[in-house]
Amino acid sequence: MGFWGLLSVILLVQDAAESFVPQARSSIVGGKDAQKGRWPWIVYLLITDDTGFFSCGGSLLTEEWVLTAAHCVDPHPQYQRLAQLHNIALVKMSEKVSFSSLVKPMPLPKPSDAFRPRLKCFVAGWGEVGNNVELSGNRTLQELELSIVKKSTCKKDFPGLTDNMLCAGSMKEGKYSCQGDSGGPLICRSSGVLVQVGIVSFGHINGCALKDFPVVYTRVIPYMDFIRETITSD
Repeated sequence: MGFWGLLSVILLVQDAAESFVPQARSSIVGGKDAQKGRWPWIVYLLITDDTGFFSCGGSLLTEEWVLTAAHCVDPHPQYQRLAQLHNIALVKMSEKVSFSSLVKPMPLPKPSDAFRPRLKCFVAGWGEVGNNVELSGNRTLQELELSIVKKSTCKKDFPGLTDNMLCAGSMKEGKYSCQGDSGGPLICRSSGVLVQVGIVSFGHINGCALKDFPVVYTRVIPYMDFIRETITSD
């Protein structure tokens, strides 16, 4: 089962988050300002624990469920932190949100969908825009177009890559989600519809914006049963 007890989590959709200025970990390197309402399922998670607070990204699946990374909250039952295996989690909000033109659920892929190397996809998030460089000004949501990276190429950088992971990045330009942009969605197009293909998991140990190093994402399709069962069993 997933995680559905709240850890003092504050969830903010795009419009509200841009006026909120906490200390952030999630970030996009090399991105640009997103137009208001372009990513109506992107959420900002501010999580507090006994050591302080930190932030992660996430995606709104229903009026009360958010999909994010296990290293942001209590883990998937098989999550392994060192190897980042099964890095996926579900958070249930204490109150339901109301859908509108600016707040919508994130569509998920079909099990038969295939997302091949060089496919153009997107990530979005708030926070640092480089190593130890915070997003400043109005803190407008940042978006970035990037491509799926061939598994054999990614495995050279991350030998522990499994079939439940995929890689993406604009490798020659040093444009990536940063610090994993933890928990945020990797969004690709399938049959003309934008769907969530991955969850930002981890990157290079030496930091962000390193050319020729992709970012690793948890693949969503292998966990469709986990998502459905967790949401419907509550």
